[in-house]
Order: sequence, then C-alpha cells, then structure tokens
Amino acid sequence: MNWWKENKLQRRIYVCAAALTAAAFGWYALTRAGSLAGLAAAGLSCLLFALCLLRGVDHALCFFTAEPLPSPDARLGRRSLRRDKRHPWERIVLFMLITRLFLFAVGYAFHAAGGVYEGGIWDTLRACWLKSDSPSYLGIAENWYVTEGDPRFHIVFFPLYPICIRALNFLTGNSFVSAMLVSSFCAIAAAILMYELAALDYEREAALRAVKFLFLTPAAFFFAAPMTESLFLLCSLLCVYLVRKKHYLWGCLFGALAAFTRSVGVLLLAFVFVEWLYGLLRARRMGTLPAEKNTRIRQGICMLLVPLGLAAYVAINYAVTGDPLKFMQYQREHWSQGFGLFFETAAYQTEYALSTAAEGNLRQLFGLWLPNLAYSFGALGLMAAAAKRLRPSYTAYFLAYFVIAIGATWLLSAPRYLAACFPLALALAALADTRRKDALATFLSLAGLVAYLAMYVNGYPVY
Repeated sequence: MNWWKENKLQRRIYVCAAALTAAAFGWYALTRAGSLAGLAAAGLSCLLFALCLLRGVDHALCFFTAEPLPSPDARLGRRSLRRDKRHPWERIVLFMLITRLFLFAVGYAFHAAGGVYEGGIWDTLRACWLKSDSPSYLGIAENWYVTEGDPRFHIVFFPLYPICIRALNFLTGNSFVSAMLVSSFCAIAAAILMYELAALDYEREAALRAVKFLFLTPAAFFFAAPMTESLFLLCSLLCVYLVRKKHYLWGCLFGALAAFTRSVGVLLLAFVFVEWLYGLLRARRMGTLPAEKNTRIRQGICMLLVPLGLAAYVAINYAVTGDPLKFMQYQREHWSQGFGLFFETAAYQTEYALSTAAEGNLRQLFGLWLPNLAYSFGALGLMAAAAKRLRPSYTAYFLAYFVIAIGATWLLSAPRYLAACFPLALALAALADTRRKDALATFLSLAGLVAYLAMYVNGYPVY
C-alpha cells in the first residue's frame, strides 16, 4: 500500500493503461456478435497484453532512473574473456549448419513418407520448401512487378528479398538455389548478431540460449525456407545492435532495409525511440545534456531514416501501378486483409478452431488455427513473464509488433510472423535459467519444430 501511495507516476500510468484497455475491450464486446468462447479468448488476449504492458512500463520507469548495469564482461576472468570464449562464432556457425542440414533432412524424409516421388533429391527439396509465399518472391526476382494476370498481386510482397535473389542469380542461374542460399546465409549471420546482442546484457550461456531458442522454436524452419524471415531478422538485429552501440546512422539505415523487407520493419522505430529517450534522460540526469545536445539531435534525426524503407516500397507501387497504396487495395480485395484489433483476432481464430474441430477438419485445425492461437497467446504470456528481465526498448518493440502483426483481419501466419520477433527468444532464454527449465523448453521447442515442419512439407495449411 505504501508503494501505491508513493509512486504517483506509476499509479497514473497503470490507471490510464487499465482504463484504455478496458474501454477498448468493452467497446469490442458490446459491438460484436460472436460466441462466448470467442469473447473469452479476446478477453484473455487483452488481459495478457495489458499485463505485459504494465510490467514493461514498471520496469522501464525503474530502468530509466537507475544506474546502468555493469557489462557481463566485468564479472569474467581473463581466460573467459578470450575471444574464442566470449565470442564463440565458430560454435554458432556449426550449430546453424547442423540445424540447416537437420531441417532439410527431416523435411525431405517427411515429404517422402507422404508417398509423393518428385523424381530426385533436388526436385523433392524444391517441392518441400517452395510453398506458401515463396513462389511469389521467386516470381518477383525473375520478372519484377507486373500489372497483368495473377502475378499482378505480387505487388503486395516487399522487394528487398527478391532483389537479393536476383543479384545472386548471376552466380547460380537458379532462383530457387539463390533464395535458399540467401535465407541460409542471413540466418547464420543473424545467429551471430543475436548472440552479440544478447551478450551486451547477459552472460555467455544465456546469450547462447537465446540463439538456440531463436532457431529451434516450432516456426523456426521458416528461416531456412525461401521467404523473407531470415533477411528481415538480420536487418532488424543489425539495426538493434548498432543502435545499442550508439551507431544511430548505420543502425537506422538497416532499420530502413528491414522496412524494405517487411512492413513491420518500420516498427523498429519503437525500439530506436525508447533507446534514444533513455540516452536523453540519462544525459539529463548526469548533467551532460548540454554537452551532448548536438549528438542527441543527430540521433533523433537518424530515426527518420527507418520509415524510408516503407516509403521506397510505396514509391515502387506508384511507379508500377500508378497507385502508391495499390498493395493495400489488393490485400483488402484479394485476401480480405486489413488492420484490426489483436484481441479480435484471438476471438475469430478461436471460433474457427472450434468450428473446424466440430467438422473434423483436422488438417486445418492442427495446421492453421491451433498454431496461430498457441503462438499468439504463448508470445504474450512469455513476454508478460519476462518483461522485467528484458530491456524496455525490446518490450516496446514487441508490443508494437504484436499489435500490428497479430491485428490483421485475416491472420494466417502468426507463427511465422512472431518467429522473426527477436525479443521472444531473449524472453525464453531469460526464463529458462536452470538446467531443468532449459532442457524442458528445448525438448518442447524441438518437438514442436519437427511436428510443424512435417505439416508444412506435407501440404497442411501452414503459411
């Protein structure tokens, strides 16, 4: 009770956040027509989001006013600080190569077990992995954006990944090979970046756990597929790492590249802004703000670079179709896709899961609705539990990412989208901080990865 009376700022923030959350959910509950199960799912989603937000805000207020924590390196001896010990890149690369081979072998085996013979190993690999949005990216790489026939809808896909494929085609002469190489290279580079980023705040073993969980969770096989996830993750981690190291110009340029790869890349602004604000408040508290004024202004201006990636994509829409927002029209008309409320997504996905279960449509239930729901609720629960162990800027990025990515009005790819949201791996690594917890989390992640991959390569509705 004394804490509640003394911390007026926290109290006001809590009351405002609770009131806004309750008002949004109350409006939704009164204006929608749906099942009780859907309403309960929406309520749970809203509650978990509010819990994550409040715990994140509470931690941020303490974090912003406390002295910076010492580097994990300060607790290490000379032997542990050797480069091969503190920066085990070879070990990480080996882990990534083994997991790539494991995914290709397991995917091949499950596909072959389905009784479909594609004519050889290479043809089978192509049949395994060239699914979902992959053919569209290869089509853009080979023909760019067009305005006629079904390929005209390719304009809804962002261009940086196809550009990388086309560039590599000069060496390989094969778009599928180029796409797989781009994804694999970006995944390996992202693993190293993930370790280096985690090592800024955590000890070596925790940083290695973050890498492990990033690439062993059920939807992590998308980082090996010919899709944008690996490239987006790499650009995002480069942005975050460079901004953490105070290289705002380069960091925000990579943020722009992330936004040129996927629309949610622009949400890295949330991370950059919170980091910039933290630096500003710390300089003010230490009395160094007047001397650092110009630096802080330059850093603030650099933030404006991040949306340029999205702006460049909009410009391509205009150059190709004459309409800068053509992609939104196609998303709405062809895929029934638009912006919605994330807790409304929980409601309609729960209702679809129940209806498909009643119909006995197990392929759609286990391939689509249950993974979407498990990832959405699991991500919120994980971040709510770990919010006080993560940097506030990471929580801010996750919350913004979740609202936009999960708020889609016809969401089919929640696991794939959330797999590329790096704070989730940090959260899981922070929570699995004992040998037993780590072993359990690793086993469940790996089992989910194998099962989800099996459904993907055998034609389940996994997007």
